[in-house]
Amino acid sequence: MQLPGSARFFFYLSLTVLVGCSPNLPEILSRSGTSIPSQKASPASYSGGGYYKDDGPPSETVDIARIPDAVPQNAPRSRTGNNPYEVFGKRYVPMESARGFEQTGYASWYGKKFHGKRTSSGEPYDMFAMTAAHPTLPLPTWVRVFNHENQRAVVVKVNDRGPFLRERVVDLSYAAATKLDIVQKGTARVTITAVFPEGGLGGTTGNYQNDVSIQYLVQVGAFSEQANAISLRFELANLGLELYPRSASEPREGLFVVSIGPFDSREEAEAVQKTILASIGKQGIIRAHQ
Repeated sequence: MQLPGSARFFFYLSLTVLVGCSPNLPEILSRSGTSIPSQKASPASYSGGGYYKDDGPPSETVDIARIPDAVPQNAPRSRTGNNPYEVFGKRYVPMESARGFEQTGYASWYGKKFHGKRTSSGEPYDMFAMTAAHPTLPLPTWVRVFNHENQRAVVVKVNDRGPFLRERVVDLSYAAATKLDIVQKGTARVTITAVFPEGGLGGTTGNYQNDVSIQYLVQVGAFSEQANAISLRFELANLGLELYPRSASEPREGLFVVSIGPFDSREEAEAVQKTILASIGKQGIIRAHQ
């Protein structure tokens, strides 16, 4: 994750305490972490800031362009890292499925400080592998990460937990961050979309441009108990928001989902997403709907 120096140090100490007192907290501190023109990463070229205290790029020069994207697989859920956990007083509940998942926010990265240490899924973190961390996606999940600032995209395997800062949605390995050209800046606005072995995208298709055949929903909640979904539905209706007709009425993969929409553009969905966050404090997830 990319954090200012003092904040990174405080974050590190705070999580150390949390790991010691919470048996359900994934081992975030042991951390984990496609194709573009040839790139060679060199420590001399690094001038940015914003990573953990004493973290950063590798000491040696590495030809990152030779590292292939991660390849989606039909893999079982990790034995560790998929239980609910709490960080800074906020409870995170990992998703049961990544189908239909798409999210826009900021990406950050982490590097040599965590190289070789255990990730939340139990795998060792390899800063030269195409991996990433996400707060709630199932471990493992494969996602396409699209950088809105330069139109580059990579596919990575999510095998760790984090980041835990507002607006940040994914922590990338050093290799993935290099391919997306965000190492020096530290962060970039991205869209992450779940991908699967059969080639399907969990969210939109194509190059993330508006398509008349694609609409968008804002998923606000997913509950195993229908009563909780109905309660949220009433809360959203009182805000004057247009609910998706099947919200809270039909279980999907065992969950009653509450969504707003559909909307004809992603911009409309993002505006409603911000309204919901400001009104009831819930961070909705934008999903493609066809």
